[in-house]
Amino acid sequence: MTASLTAVWWGGAPVDDQIADAHLLAAVDEALSGSGAEAELVCTHVDGSAPAPRIGVSVRLTEEPADPAATRSALARALAGPVVAADTDEAEIVGPARTALLEAGAGDAGRAIRFPGSASITGRISVADLLAATAIDQVVGIGVEPAGTDVVDTGPNGFLRPQFSGGRLALLVERAAGGLLQPFEIESPHQCCEGGGH
Repeated sequence: MTASLTAVWWGGAPVDDQIADAHLLAAVDEALSGSGAEAELVCTHVDGSAPAPRIGVSVRLTEEPADPAATRSALARALAGPVVAADTDEAEIVGPARTALLEAGAGDAGRAIRFPGSASITGRISVADLLAATAIDQVVGIGVEPAGTDVVDTGPNGFLRPQFSGGRLALLVERAAGGLLQPFEIESPHQCCEGGGH
């Protein structure tokens, strides 16, 4: 995580606290399109500073965009909420965007919805290979101590939502059928019947 502390960080506050991960990533990618920068790490954060918790988003860029002000404005329009850079005067950063920037910069918290290596993972993969291929630092089990040879079933879409804690990106897993491990947060937790057609 130490290398990322010097990276280009932006924080934002989507107007829709219920925005789906895929829609949030699409908004970020669309806003960055043509800017010369990409979002290599995108995390959601819960801001509890107001009476009703709000969602903030942190974005670590591969590099500074060619026109940072225009790109931040494009992302603010896409999120329908404020976007600030990490080098912004601290007094100007408030609410969910502030929480996202502070947590992301310190590696204290944040639910990663995109992270280095995440796009290449689908299906079943050993814990050791998952750690080697992605930015995930550790796999933590609920009721199980994962070994490097244990296999994590990420599903057909490679759905992984590790979280930052103490500067480390950790994937929480639990035992699944057939001796496999599965991420604790699954992609479709509400499918209640065969086919899930409702």
